Amino acid sequence: MLGKKQVNMLEGSITKALLVIAIPVMVMNLLQSLFDVIDMTMLKMFDTDGLSVGAAGASTPLRGLINALVVGVATGGNVVIARYLGKKDPENVDRAIGTAVAFSFLGGLLLTVIGLLGANPLLKLINCSEVLFSRARLYFRMYYIGAPILIFYNFCAAILRAAGDSRKVMYISLTGGVVKVLANYVFVAVFRLGVLGVSLATITSWCVYAGLSLWCLTRKDSPVQIKVRHIRIIKEELMKMLRIGIPTGLQTGFFYIANVLIVATVNSFGEKATTGVSIANTFDGIMSAICGATALAVMPYVSQNLGAKNPKRACRSVGRGILITICIGAVLGAASALLSRQLSSIMTDDPEVIAWSRQKMVIISSTYFIYGINQIMSATMWSMGKPLAPTITTLIFLCALRFAWVYFVFPLIPNLTFLYLVWPIGWALSAFTLWLVYIPTAKKLKSTASIA
Repeated sequence: MLGKKQVNMLEGSITKALLVIAIPVMVMNLLQSLFDVIDMTMLKMFDTDGLSVGAAGASTPLRGLINALVVGVATGGNVVIARYLGKKDPENVDRAIGTAVAFSFLGGLLLTVIGLLGANPLLKLINCSEVLFSRARLYFRMYYIGAPILIFYNFCAAILRAAGDSRKVMYISLTGGVVKVLANYVFVAVFRLGVLGVSLATITSWCVYAGLSLWCLTRKDSPVQIKVRHIRIIKEELMKMLRIGIPTGLQTGFFYIANVLIVATVNSFGEKATTGVSIANTFDGIMSAICGATALAVMPYVSQNLGAKNPKRACRSVGRGILITICIGAVLGAASALLSRQLSSIMTDDPEVIAWSRQKMVIISSTYFIYGINQIMSATMWSMGKPLAPTITTLIFLCALRFAWVYFVFPLIPNLTFLYLVWPIGWALSAFTLWLVYIPTAKKLKSTASIA
């Protein structure tokens, strides 16, 4: 039975249901990104030498790369749990949830070890400036000390979204974000702890996220629950999650590997370029949060309807999701590009840093809706049991293409504006290729359902 705040994905208006799921995800992701802006703004206001902003942002692509595989398995958990919910199979829902939670603990501990031991060599790999290095290393290590808490929350959020309850995730994010702002003020403004203070505030907010998620998923009235007796790794369920999760994680990993290469190229322009791009990355995170939200709605929607043997409805949701992303992403992307100077000045007063930031924002923000379309096509292929397709397109168009661009094309026109063009070009090529794979896959699913 559906809870009052759950979305019925099997009946009713598709567009309305997608918006009901996607809008809370957009709001949640937007709030998280805005809280990152507050981190940077706090550092700007209370940092004496102006280097902490660059130090905090220097390792962003590296952190994304290391998290990718575990978060990918969380995506696999979302798909598997949603399928069982569509089939109305509560026993296997419990088994899948228990396996996802158990794996999150192990994955989080592994990330902590990687983060602590790998900080020095990984930051050197991306040419992190010597001026920023010590603070960037501190932020990187502190981030991974809290990784088990963050990964547990990610899995809990995936469980809630699989059931169509994205509003709880939004409320949890809002509460944790408010705590983060208050903790930032205490650690950075009052105690003047700089990068360490931002790290402590971030970990504090993660504890709130994880605690509230656990409370939601252990309530007796919750239609999806974490039950202690089921918290163990069941090989069969883990294999189903890994079948989707490993290619998904590799897909995200390839994406970040290419970004690490580009960050290393940007860092070679000096610490002001690093700081400027760190600021731009913060606002890129906002656009990514908005444009990628609909994919998180489409994924459980497709999964549940395939579980209920209704592929026609699953396919209709894909088109509606793309339309939503274009309408929202294109408008907000244009606004972000037009206001790039004003937005960048929130976190720095240095005209040169602002120029570096704007150079990236104008190209990337205005085209982020293409990224959103690519994410929807990827999420659709994950839900349809074809996770290798988006992994391969990511490897070719978001990884190999960027390597080729940096080593062979960029040297011909060595300015960062030209470098950034590889983003929208790669997104568009990947999305188009996935669409070509999607068409025969959808036809096969529809014909199989009609025979059954």
